[in-house]
Amino acid sequence: MSPRSCILIALTTSVLTTCNNSRSSSLLCHALSSQTTRQSIHVPPSSTSDNLPPTRRSFVQKAAASSAIFFPLLSPLNGNNNNANAAAPLPLLTSSSTSPQRIEEIGGGFDLLSPTSSSSLSSSDVFYPSSMTNTQWKVQRVVTSVEGDLGQAAVTWKCLGGGEERAFTSKLTEAYNVRFVDAPVVGMSGNGVVDDAQYEFEGKRARGCILDRKFEILNRVGKLLQSDDVISWGDDDGEPGSISYARNDYPGRIELKTVQRSIEPPSEAGFGSDELIRIQSSAGGGALFVGSNVYRCARVKRRFRRGFDESTGKRIIDGIEIMLTYRVLDGVAGVEMPTSTSKSRIRMTEL
Repeated sequence: MSPRSCILIALTTSVLTTCNNSRSSSLLCHALSSQTTRQSIHVPPSSTSDNLPPTRRSFVQKAAASSAIFFPLLSPLNGNNNNANAAAPLPLLTSSSTSPQRIEEIGGGFDLLSPTSSSSLSSSDVFYPSSMTNTQWKVQRVVTSVEGDLGQAAVTWKCLGGGEERAFTSKLTEAYNVRFVDAPVVGMSGNGVVDDAQYEFEGKRARGCILDRKFEILNRVGKLLQSDDVISWGDDDGEPGSISYARNDYPGRIELKTVQRSIEPPSEAGFGSDELIRIQSSAGGGALFVGSNVYRCARVKRRFRRGFDESTGKRIIDGIEIMLTYRVLDGVAGVEMPTSTSKSRIRMTEL
């Protein structure tokens, strides 16, 4: 039996089996089963190969021709080939404006570029106990754990005023001095000036103080600063909660702005804060990204408790700090899913 006959018998058997399972194909089965000649599979006759053994090329050509009966060309439903009846392609989505549109409100994202509203900032700054006003303290802090994206955590830690990078990566203890100053009176209402630094402690009214952030950057970053006069604190420009500076071990200028804040006023149980900070700094990456800035975002949570040093009797403040970093897309921070979490232990001793 020739290969051609084997192919025809196999195809006919397959079609008959399919036809037995489908009444709607009975006419097609009858036509195929009754025609097992060359014309049934539309293979043109060959004057030279009928009596010769089939070659590999002729066998493939005939097999391909026979398979055409199972894959007919699609035609319009009305049976003609008028292109007007074909389905039109879906239109492309276009914007009514030619200017690029920002992506906003992505899930639980926070828009870092919108003007900061009073609802986002529960207070004009983070307030410390009134007894710390006009005092200096020695700070000792150490990173205790880092989870997630170590690279992003290290860059953010440095931008927020961290010292040498090895203090973060090797969990070395940082030591520097800080001071606390009177809180400025900011804010206005229909009844006049609002002094949000006031709080109640043990039934008495007290007025909190604030951390001198410029003094902190100067002492913590230290010799890594480009110069002393490059630090600009927000209060100097009338915009609390922002600071900018430049350092030798990081390209360009670093600008920090608090865009969201909530605080826990001083009490017997302690005090604390929760700040979402927008970081604008160089993209890095060497000469390729010179002059290009990017936005980063970090949430810094701090909680403190007051006490006394048992050996010296000096006042101490022990605290913990949690720093979370987030991805930023088009100025929107994905605050629902942090990319890293860093924890630090802090102790402040009065000088």
